[in-house]
Amino acid sequence: MLLSDMLILGSFILLHVGALELSGRKNLFPRLGVALLASQVVAFAAMTSIHPHPAMRIALIGALVSIQVCETILLLLRGAKDRARMPMYFCATILTGFIAVNIFRSLAVLFIPRFQRQPYAGDLVTISFVVFITVALGIAFGFFWMTTAELSAELEKMASTDPLTRIYNRRVFREWCEREIDKSRRKGSTFSLLMMDLDHFKQINDRFGHIGGDEMLIGVVEKMQDSVRGIDILGRWGGEEFVALLPGASQDAALIVAQRVRINIEKLLMKRPEGASKQGGEPMRLTVSVGVATYRGKADQLEDIFQRADTALYRAKEGGRNQALWMA
Repeated sequence: MLLSDMLILGSFILLHVGALELSGRKNLFPRLGVALLASQVVAFAAMTSIHPHPAMRIALIGALVSIQVCETILLLLRGAKDRARMPMYFCATILTGFIAVNIFRSLAVLFIPRFQRQPYAGDLVTISFVVFITVALGIAFGFFWMTTAELSAELEKMASTDPLTRIYNRRVFREWCEREIDKSRRKGSTFSLLMMDLDHFKQINDRFGHIGGDEMLIGVVEKMQDSVRGIDILGRWGGEEFVALLPGASQDAALIVAQRVRINIEKLLMKRPEGASKQGGEPMRLTVSVGVATYRGKADQLEDIFQRADTALYRAKEGGRNQALWMA
């Protein structure tokens, strides 16, 4: 009896571990589940020596399983992500219904005498078996749904972001810009674009290798993320060139953001990679040139804004680099 009850509880503990993994948790150790298993062994031993009533054993396993399932439900509700929200809610609903049936079963065998006798006891066992099978099938479908949703979201993320810097790639950044210009035309609002090019980046690769270059790109993007506003959108345009969409930003506001990006990158000191063998142990550092363009009105086209930002960037390069210029 003890072994069968432990297997039942253990199956719900494993279900919780699966939910932990799907939720992206690093620590998969089921502390509550282990504590419940230990409690089950102690309680079973006590009931066997003091009051070995079958109804008490059924109520005990029902209570322990309900506690474990409650933890799993809370995990699913708290960890629901955008793409996996519906399957997680689906699983949580099934488990909530299971708890209700489980509590009814435990109370029935404890306080309703007829459920302790045949044929009602057998009917209760049959109902419980059907509920267990239904829950198992429902949870299997729910977990398959969650896995598919997570995989779809991950594939979409891989297709929309730059694999090194984890910011939007060129295609997706343009889509954001197209949505922003449509919104500006409807509402009469404005926005600005920054085009940023790292100065003499080839020297970083030559002196510190491609590992050092990759580390520098990651560090630069982190500084950019610290420099822009929370509503701004960053993208990698290609190579060492980056772009930023600044919704609602006027010329003056965009230049402030551009200068903040430039200053923070100029202050950036990156540790020299261990694999680099050239030029001693000096840290890696560089500067950035920024071109700024602002939406002019309904007649303005997206390509024109990009062209103005690119022209401003070219002039910043020609004018000595490490500066931010706006193109009227």
